[in-house]
Amino acid sequence: MRNREAARSGFAGVSALALATAGLAIPSAVAAQEAGTEEADERGLNVIVVTAQKRTEDMQDVPVSLQVLGGEALEQQGVANFEDYVGLLPSVSFAGQGPGNSQVFMRGISAGGGVNKSGSSPSVAVYLDDQPVTSIGRVLDVHMYDIARVEAAAGPQGTLYGAGSQAGTLRIITNAPEFGSFEGGVDASLSTTHKGEESYSIEGFANFPLGDNAALRVAAWHVYDGGYIDNVPATFTFTAQNVTVDNAPYVEEDFNTEKNTGARAALRIELDDSWSATAKIAHQRQKTNGVWDHDPDDVGDLQVERFFEDKGKDQWTQAALTVQGEVGGLQLTYAGSYLDREVDYDVDYSAYSEYSAYIPYYTCYSTGSLDFTTCTDPREQFDSDDTYKVMTHEFRIQNDAANRLRFIAGVFYQKAEHDYLNIWHIPSIPPERSVNANPQLSGYPDDTYFVTDQLRTEKELAGFGEVSFDITEQLSATAGIRVFETKSSLVGVVGTLFSGNPLVDVSSKESGEVYKFNLSYEPNPDLLFYATYSEGFRPGGNNRAETSNIPRTYRSDLVTNYEFGWKSTLAGGDVRWNGSIFHMDWDDIQITRFDPSESPLGLTANIGTARSRGIETDLAAYLGGGLQISAAASYIEATLRTDYIRNLSTGVVNAPAGTRLPDVPKFKFAGNARYEFAVGGNDAFVQASYQHVGSRWNNLFVASRELQASYNIVNFSAGINFERFSVSAFLNNAFDERAELNRNAATYDERITTNRPRTIGIRLGARF
Repeated sequence: MRNREAARSGFAGVSALALATAGLAIPSAVAAQEAGTEEADERGLNVIVVTAQKRTEDMQDVPVSLQVLGGEALEQQGVANFEDYVGLLPSVSFAGQGPGNSQVFMRGISAGGGVNKSGSSPSVAVYLDDQPVTSIGRVLDVHMYDIARVEAAAGPQGTLYGAGSQAGTLRIITNAPEFGSFEGGVDASLSTTHKGEESYSIEGFANFPLGDNAALRVAAWHVYDGGYIDNVPATFTFTAQNVTVDNAPYVEEDFNTEKNTGARAALRIELDDSWSATAKIAHQRQKTNGVWDHDPDDVGDLQVERFFEDKGKDQWTQAALTVQGEVGGLQLTYAGSYLDREVDYDVDYSAYSEYSAYIPYYTCYSTGSLDFTTCTDPREQFDSDDTYKVMTHEFRIQNDAANRLRFIAGVFYQKAEHDYLNIWHIPSIPPERSVNANPQLSGYPDDTYFVTDQLRTEKELAGFGEVSFDITEQLSATAGIRVFETKSSLVGVVGTLFSGNPLVDVSSKESGEVYKFNLSYEPNPDLLFYATYSEGFRPGGNNRAETSNIPRTYRSDLVTNYEFGWKSTLAGGDVRWNGSIFHMDWDDIQITRFDPSESPLGLTANIGTARSRGIETDLAAYLGGGLQISAAASYIEATLRTDYIRNLSTGVVNAPAGTRLPDVPKFKFAGNARYEFAVGGNDAFVQASYQHVGSRWNNLFVASRELQASYNIVNFSAGINFERFSVSAFLNNAFDERAELNRNAATYDERITTNRPRTIGIRLGARF
């Protein structure tokens, strides 16, 4: 709206180097512009510039439920990874099972069911800059260093961001190269964890001007996170074989360690007065040992009993190119990328194979019968080798945001391949019982008794657009549409020696459209109200098998969102209060589950409807005298609206209407207080933050689910900044809380993934 833009013209283009929402500290009143200059905001809070609608806009002008974590706030809160920043976003929840092994949800859109690589795609899209990096089952755990901001747009974002944005979109925006000046920095930390070992990090960045029209920015890091979970001595008796084994070769204290090494580089060139190009490449390698869950009831606090080596590697490289220019008063943008990700895990599967209700599928077979008596060592290891390759192209065109009639339109293409090889090993299995004895399953290691070796390919072609019109100076309307076609295929083999037909070759195709309508009203430059109707979809896919209840393919599911929100700047700019009230209907819910009465494979089906409704709000205030506070909260009621019957032939209701959806806390809160003061002419600070996550169920099935306990995390920090150097101390998880980040859904050996115990450390920084 034009009156607001005029009132805020002095702040246009200001970069979000700090945050004023989502429970984070409010930065000082000076923010760096994206062009590299600085402009002071006379008010207490920074103007936060975002690109959530694929335009550069003041966050307070965007009629979308949007939480932003700025670069300075990320640094102040010690955010280093996915788990850290998600905890600060009120509308976001997650199920975490260790580094690079988390699932993310927004606004309660979750059916649980665990991770199945042949199952549903995520309901939340994740972007690194302008390029999607969404992966099935495992969110890309980008190391959070030299980051400009994180944007979390809650609710369906289907018109602009497509298939993966059914419940919302997370975007990680890296710092762009800046022309004209050199800058660089080095940061290092050292910490120790209660009941664990030491951790350390070394990180650095540099911005190099290359003449008047080019700049290069690089960042690199190496992080070692010490372990805090012990694998303790134990014996285990397999009842079917009457074989007892011990874990002596694998006993180790603090065995869940992580190493994260990586680098990013971005080259920005101004081709002429109208055109620019930015090329980026990023590489990261995570190596893990051990597990991040423990068994406090049966073994002990931060203790487990493992009988095979647990290890993993998550390595990825992304190359991206963005070209922007202007022709005839129209702005043109091309954004393309290629992501290559390899994830390899070796996991001890022994306890599951012994205690699971599905034991016939997870133990030693003999030819033609279920003979469990002849394995000399029935221990079992699961080996997962996954390769993700994602190629994207987007071209869009838009006019000047100052126009009364504004539009953005574009085309998008994505091809995603997920090549996965899953092998279940039993070391003593006789060759005649290996899968290699099946002519259709030959060529695997001799100790393989079950294998999944498949290629999943998904393609999306879409056209999208939004049109906005200022009806009056205070009232604006927006309409958006995305027209799409998706194709999915699944090819490969799955089975055992006994598999009657282990071959899989199935494909499916869908097309459709989703819509968005928005009205926004701005009675004055510091107050905005909006109402939104929006839709988001998740594509359908293919099953490895079919049953009388479950077809070979499953359909896309749809979220319909009704939302009212507000954005306000109060007290002369010293207070910012935003919020939204929403109601979402979820139709044709996709759920992936394992029912041995029907099939030995996990299968996906459309099951019915659910509803999620709630409120999200965030507040930031500069109280004067160097004191800054912020808080964010959400309350979400997410429940089934229809009975869920897993097996139609039995008629048993596994989850009746009204059942709370899993992985969703009703209440979530994050708050922060920061006091800045002078010591000997230098800037100093003390800071305290608090997070509360309410209880939530670990799966949908009423008969077997468990309630994950609520948890509270308190962090403290203090430090001083000299002209070029800084030093700070931190105390994280000050009261040594055991957060239940995930509780496995099995009825056998129940374990809880927990957070890092109380950690104290020091951080040093230098800028030049």
